[in-house]
Amino acid sequence: MLQENVLPEVASQQQKLQEQQDLQDKLQRIAQMRMFDDTLMNAVFDSRIAETEVLIQIILGRDDIKVTSTKTQEEFINVYGKMVTLDIVARDADNKLYNIEVQRDKYKAPPQRARFHAAVMDITLLKDRQPFKEMPERYTIFITEEDKFGSGFPMYHVENVIKELRDEPFRDGGHIIFVNGEYRDVSTPIGQLMHDFACTQASDILNPVLRERVRYLKESEGGTAEMCELVEEYAEKKAMRKQLEIAKELIETTDLSLEHIARVVKLPLDNVKELAQGRTA
Repeated sequence: MLQENVLPEVASQQQKLQEQQDLQDKLQRIAQMRMFDDTLMNAVFDSRIAETEVLIQIILGRDDIKVTSTKTQEEFINVYGKMVTLDIVARDADNKLYNIEVQRDKYKAPPQRARFHAAVMDITLLKDRQPFKEMPERYTIFITEEDKFGSGFPMYHVENVIKELRDEPFRDGGHIIFVNGEYRDVSTPIGQLMHDFACTQASDILNPVLRERVRYLKESEGGTAEMCELVEEYAEKKAMRKQLEIAKELIETTDLSLEHIARVVKLPLDNVKELAQGRTA
């Protein structure tokens, strides 16, 4: 009888110890995060007007930009089912649209990706019957941890030009900018920003707005709780993406039924059906 009472107590203690260990692991991971890392970047800028405003003002070299809305991890899908998740999408008081992507791997930010992101955003900028000339300006900005083009410049601006007119600007309202995350000249605003993106300690961050946001997320009880939830959420999303990749491969390379595939990868059948429909669209 005594043993029956002890076993549940031992199991409960083991569970508590495991939970404590999991929490410590999360806190250690959070302590090492920088704004170059997805989890912290999203927490710093999601629905945060002041922080996003600072980011855009520094990159564009203008202090008159007033951000009115900002959201991270916005999902867009084209008519063929190709979906893209945008890191930061913001609008300003002049209705200009900004997409800021943060990439640790410069090879995951090819020119074609910038083109696709720009196109996905452009289709959202006009209402039915609205004249094309009323399309607002759009900025597609990639911040890469490494120097994307390897020439040492703080930023690389991509603009459409008319070659036969001595490279006169095309003035279509579209702008693409690659920011060099390796640039560290802290005598310049962009060098300070890239320094701040690489910091793990809030106290090392130079910009006061970004410093206070990171300090809250890493050093306050409420902030660390928020970050722990995000860590769990991203772990679940990563696991889901892996399951979807396996399911997609099975759909494309085997004759297994969708029901069988759903059981194998432990996904809802509806998700597997959506994958199959995407393949044949």
